[in-house]
Amino acid sequence: MNKGYLIAHVTVSDAVAYAGYARAAGEAMQAFSPKVIAWSGQYENLEGESHERHVVFEFASFAEAKRFYESPQYQAARAIRAGAATGTFVLVEGAA
Repeated sequence: MNKGYLIAHVTVSDAVAYAGYARAAGEAMQAFSPKVIAWSGQYENLEGESHERHVVFEFASFAEAKRFYESPQYQAARAIRAGAATGTFVLVEGAA
């Protein structure tokens, strides 16, 4: 089974509210145990819309990544993020 990846590109507009999202999202992730592949740090925007934060999480499978994203716990965290940040979130199946 191929791994699943959640890739997020985010620009924060309200750091205090976003910190609440980060805490809630971290708690929601505990049940899924993803591996952190990339977490912000140095980046270079080569094409497309630029964001200030970038993160890649590896899950056991695409289905597991989707279960995390759709979980009630993460959706509650996502509601906290609304209005505090903009971005793009993508689920990708890993190569065999």
